Amino acid sequence: MPMPTGRMEKRIAKTLILEICLYDEPGLKERTITENVSPRGARVLVEREWRPRQQVLVISPNEGVRSRGQIVYCERVAEGKFAVGLELSVGGGNDERGLACC
Repeated sequence: MPMPTGRMEKRIAKTLILEICLYDEPGLKERTITENVSPRGARVLVEREWRPRQQVLVISPNEGVRSRGQIVYCERVAEGKFAVGLELSVGGGNDERGLACC
């Protein structure tokens, strides 16, 4: 029997262009791409280190998706590259549809 991973929803390998910024400081924006997505989150590759529990704004300009979220984890994957887990606030309206819909 497989061990549960803690995920409620399956991730889909999908590349989307995103912009993420601190919710309190929208001027500090980083453009990135996703490795995978689900209705409630995504794993993205970034160039700066983020801290878990930081509140962020996630924008997918090509898909018209805009959502609040938070950093779940940040791990170094190479020199100057980090993988970040994003948990999205989904269900509040059209702007918070999640990224798996795109």
